[in-house]
Amino acid sequence: MTIATETDNSIAVVWQDLEVAPAELRLDPTLICRLPTASESDDELRLLLCDYFQLHISLQALCEQWIKVDPEFKKLAQTQIGVRILRQPIVENLFTFIASSNNNIKRITMLVDKLCGKYGQNIETEKGVFFTFPSVQMIARDSAVEQTMKELGFGYRARYYAKTVERLVQLDDTYLENLRHASVEVAREELMKLSGVGPKVADCVLLMSLDKADAVPVDTHIWQVAQKRYVGRLTGSESEFASMLLPSDKQEQIRELAQKLSAFKSPSTKAYELAQALIVTLFSPYAGWAQGLLFSDDLVDSVDPTAAKPTTKSKPISKPKPTPAKRKAERPQTITKQEHETAAEPTAKRTGLRPRPARS
Repeated sequence: MTIATETDNSIAVVWQDLEVAPAELRLDPTLICRLPTASESDDELRLLLCDYFQLHISLQALCEQWIKVDPEFKKLAQTQIGVRILRQPIVENLFTFIASSNNNIKRITMLVDKLCGKYGQNIETEKGVFFTFPSVQMIARDSAVEQTMKELGFGYRARYYAKTVERLVQLDDTYLENLRHASVEVAREELMKLSGVGPKVADCVLLMSLDKADAVPVDTHIWQVAQKRYVGRLTGSESEFASMLLPSDKQEQIRELAQKLSAFKSPSTKAYELAQALIVTLFSPYAGWAQGLLFSDDLVDSVDPTAAKPTTKSKPISKPKPTPAKRKAERPQTITKQEHETAAEPTAKRTGLRPRPARS
């Protein structure tokens, strides 16, 4: 990424040399860069960006290591370029993922925008009015957090926020940040003491805010990835097993995990735990980064409209006309918007990308 200066609506935009290819940072019109403030220097802003994008970690070097374990990562390194794990502010990440359970990205973004608009500090710019993500203290000034969150549309999650804010106010200001120095197990246990935080939300925060590169958030997508990509190859013939260059001291453990996982034909808590353990064992010490590419690739495949098309044409099967009684029984049931959202696949910002700030 080279240094360049250009003008956009009479505003000078300075691109600093971050020593990384623009494609890897997914540079496009959605990325808004600002100039340093009077209290910041160019070097300080550069350090901030390098920290946020975790540019001290070479995604290319990681892919080269993963290709040795799984040759199919050679393709992922090309098709999923730029799927980095960001180092996001802890409270912002935590509160956003609490909203992610039984939800979808569009609605999560809307809720976070409302949260910022209610409690955050507004910033007027040439491109509109934006809002900062509020601190715990800013939210705690509201004596009726739960009621306010319900009015914003958070529903049953409003109680989670009220309890979590109350708990964090009671703790030391550095409580969450200090979890960066704890083990994965201890940090996960501490996070799950907070209301609304289960294993998946905890692992997302560990990976994307607390420097736990081996934390692997598991949901239906990652369980399916483990089943489709690895179970068959690791439990099949010796030639299939040998196609993956596995550490000699972990081969028996990896095969055992794959065999146990093969017994599960549908997702469950135990199946998720096995899938997580398998991916960690395969791709440690940056298993969380590896799952980011695997998740992104599986997500693209799942929304590809051509993926579900049959390769051969089949003749339509004629069906007998239903009787009036059967026709009535087969009428589709009315599903409310709330029921639809509850049944929706939980989706979270796994790549670490933050929702856009709210505009006035």
